[in-house]
Amino acid sequence: MSNFEVLPINADRICEAISKIGYKPSSAILDIVDNSVMANANNITIELHIKDGKSLNNIQNIEKIRIVDDGTGMNVEEIKKALELGSDVQYSQNSLSKYGLGLKSAGFSLGNRVEVTSKQKDVISDTFFLDREIIRENNKFGYSTTLSSDIIQDKLNKAETGTIVTISDIIYTSRVSANKIITDIAQKAGVSYYEYLSKEGRHFKVKIIKSKEGIESVEKERLINPKDILFWDECYESFKKESYDCKKPCKALESEFENPLNPEGENIKIQVAVFPKDSMRNFVGFDENEQKNIKKYEVGQKNAGFYFYRNGRLIKWGDKLFIGRGELGFRAKILFTSEHDDLFDVDVSKQHLTISEEIEKILMTLVSVARGQSKDVFKKCDELLKTSRNNGNEGAEFNVKNSVLEEEEEEGVDIDPEQVKNRKELLESKSDELNLEDDSKYEDEEDKEAFRRVRYWEQGRNLWESATDRLEGTYVLINRLHPFYDLVLSKLEKGSPERQSIEALFHALAVGENQTIQKFQNIDAEVAVNVFNKFSRSSSHQVDNWVNNNWSLFEDED
Repeated sequence: MSNFEVLPINADRICEAISKIGYKPSSAILDIVDNSVMANANNITIELHIKDGKSLNNIQNIEKIRIVDDGTGMNVEEIKKALELGSDVQYSQNSLSKYGLGLKSAGFSLGNRVEVTSKQKDVISDTFFLDREIIRENNKFGYSTTLSSDIIQDKLNKAETGTIVTISDIIYTSRVSANKIITDIAQKAGVSYYEYLSKEGRHFKVKIIKSKEGIESVEKERLINPKDILFWDECYESFKKESYDCKKPCKALESEFENPLNPEGENIKIQVAVFPKDSMRNFVGFDENEQKNIKKYEVGQKNAGFYFYRNGRLIKWGDKLFIGRGELGFRAKILFTSEHDDLFDVDVSKQHLTISEEIEKILMTLVSVARGQSKDVFKKCDELLKTSRNNGNEGAEFNVKNSVLEEEEEEGVDIDPEQVKNRKELLESKSDELNLEDDSKYEDEEDKEAFRRVRYWEQGRNLWESATDRLEGTYVLINRLHPFYDLVLSKLEKGSPERQSIEALFHALAVGENQTIQKFQNIDAEVAVNVFNKFSRSSSHQVDNWVNNNWSLFEDED
């Protein structure tokens, strides 16, 4: 028999380690909320208490965080067990807990003190707490107790049973504010807890609270409603290409697949829906309610991809996996249980998982048809939008108001007129090669006299192209196929000051390009054209990258 010796453990360093698992403040709070869900609470309230003299948007303005529920509550022994590191609680089947670390790791990621008070059988416990400073001083992991405050007792007396968790001595690892946290939770909690919140009688609130002379007042409150990210009940039953009207999402797949690690075990479920383009919310052929519906779908980079639910609780939001930019209307739910934790390598925080190559191949095969339908849905939307754009004459307001706009005339610069003529002809030939469609197709009768300095088209990958008219001079072609059009321009009303301002910038870029090529004669004309072509490609690509990372800028709060 081998000898066994106990080695010392630095309790405070263990607390530090589990606090660095990788939580965002909002995800840490929701990990604690998981305990309230497990306790079958009907009412859950997150309270963010802000410091005296601080506003809602001030950074580092949180004094304490409190989670209040009316779940089954705990007796003293159960509270002690909940405060243990790696507690050996026998979790129920399909529990949201896993390793017995959630309350401690999430709590210590938020603050240095974690308090628990609970009510069961009409008895309100003392407040049990873990305090990093006390743990550090004693070099041992353990709890302390204090009498529960009047405020805590008042809250618990409003229900037959329940629990309150309070986090104080807040740790600030980022420039986060109470308002940012309440916004993050409001945007995601309805999706994360859709199954739980869908049951009758469930209420989930987030509040920002100020205290003055012991009196609490609510500064802001958000009710969290269940939100099905697939809008399954609203979907058309299937996608029919010939008759699809671009108004609603379509069901694309509802199936199951077996666990490769245990084929005899429980299957994993998958649902897929495909959505119309977000820009359809401005389609003139739809009424106000139809446009409003499309807006609430929030189709875009942020919400596309795979949503992984473990035991009915979202742990992975919109993983893109192999989903391309042209499939931003694709959404899939993967529904699995704790039986599949090893398959997905669910981590300690239950906020992250790993999709193996084997699972990725299975998913790729299952959703291949749905991905094609997602692209077809967007194409149908583009066809309708194109009709609308042609009829709407985008750029007309700018063109009418700038009919006498003049390009620069440089003075005091030695310019060869013959070279200018030759270079202008080079630019005109470049414009001819763009294969522009007949101008009359885009013009309203009243605008025929206005030179179209701003035009919209649907070719190539560049955001804009400069072009030259033999008589009138420079005009610019803005590409509707570029993501910037979908994210920004399509959401701005035609002729609005914002739209015209952006059109003015594109036109100015085109004029600057053409004027430089014509009049900067120290460089060969064709070299200059190639330089600007490269500039246009690179800058368009950079704006494309910006779009991919900033869809949320144009997503309205509820």
